[in-house]
Amino acid sequence: MEEQKNQATTEQAEKQITLTDRVVVYLICAMILCFGIAFFVTPKKEFSESENRTLAKAPEFTFENVKSGRFMDGIGTYTADHFPMRDRFLSIMTETERLSGRKEINGVYLAQDGSLIEVYDAPVNTQKQIAQFTKLAENVENADCYLMLVPTAVSIYADKLPENAPDAEAQQFEGMRTAFPIKGISRLTQNKVICQIYAAMPKKMHTIYVTDLLHADAQWTLQAGGENAAARRLYYRTDHHWTTYGAYVGYQEFCMAAGFEPVALTDYTAEVVSEDFRGTIYSKLNDPYFGTDTIISYSDPDWKLTVEYSDTKEVTDTIYNPEYLSRKDQYSYFLNNIHPMVTITNDAVSDGAIAVVKDSYANCFVPFLLNHYHTVYVFDTRYYKGGPSKFINEHPEITDVLILYNMNTIDNDTGIGGIY
Repeated sequence: MEEQKNQATTEQAEKQITLTDRVVVYLICAMILCFGIAFFVTPKKEFSESENRTLAKAPEFTFENVKSGRFMDGIGTYTADHFPMRDRFLSIMTETERLSGRKEINGVYLAQDGSLIEVYDAPVNTQKQIAQFTKLAENVENADCYLMLVPTAVSIYADKLPENAPDAEAQQFEGMRTAFPIKGISRLTQNKVICQIYAAMPKKMHTIYVTDLLHADAQWTLQAGGENAAARRLYYRTDHHWTTYGAYVGYQEFCMAAGFEPVALTDYTAEVVSEDFRGTIYSKLNDPYFGTDTIISYSDPDWKLTVEYSDTKEVTDTIYNPEYLSRKDQYSYFLNNIHPMVTITNDAVSDGAIAVVKDSYANCFVPFLLNHYHTVYVFDTRYYKGGPSKFINEHPEITDVLILYNMNTIDNDTGIGGIY
């Protein structure tokens, strides 16, 4: 009798478990169905405001794409970019991983001082960069050419990376100006790649190292406290760009190479234009826990500027666009975002012209050049067609050419092919 009772209890429990399993399966299927429907019926955005990037488009269904595997790769990227409630799920995932003690999330190191620092991926297009920089130097006829490759926070703040982070280990054994591998360390550092590129440049190309000064200044910056520390940060905490102060440090190095006396930072008018900046690295994590950054701009009251944009034909009297400060992409305040060519003239300076071939790191760097040149031509070769050298040779007033790129995004920058 007791045995029958136990058997009945067991059967009842098994039925209960089976019912529970079915309910769970039904709920999961319902959720998948709902998300599937939501994915197809919700409108697709072309641009992510929070991530400040263009979202993936649906891949083209062709035999070649299917055969090569590009179609399935494209489907995966497209689905990930347009997943319903993507930003919210990203925030939840980041918060969960952070609370679990993770120090690297989605390719971002959580540094010891609260900074978000992107992992440095080994480059694969270094030889292409060398070829294009060399072409420009050889094509330019009557101007001095300068190359400034800027290391990012993963190099300069390596001592603040999480313990045992691969980038920190590699940087620890890296000589600042050696292109040779260190025994036992196979991971490339940005400084090693910079040395490799600089060593391959023709004699006509003057190379500018910013690593030594940035490292020396970084130690003082990180020890400083209060408002001064924020004003003297070299890189934003939540963005991949250097700050305007970091750009000023680079400007000092350029002046040393070009034979100018740099204008003292105290001679400029400093203005805090934003205290709620959340940059590109923050967008990879989308967690309010990481806070915001401060943007500071510098200007000279004696400037008499005319700024012309080649694509829109707009003409203004300022290099800054405050409209962007109310948007997600606040860094576009500098130089009014992206344009193929920008021509800046400063009537407060009588002569001299420079051409700047650049990525977005130069956007907050260019203002410091305005006290040395009457005209500054700024080229974004992702959109400027025809190669800057032809324009430079047609304008004999251009005495200097500066190529300025950061080491974190240079390997994937589509504009490199347009430098010649």
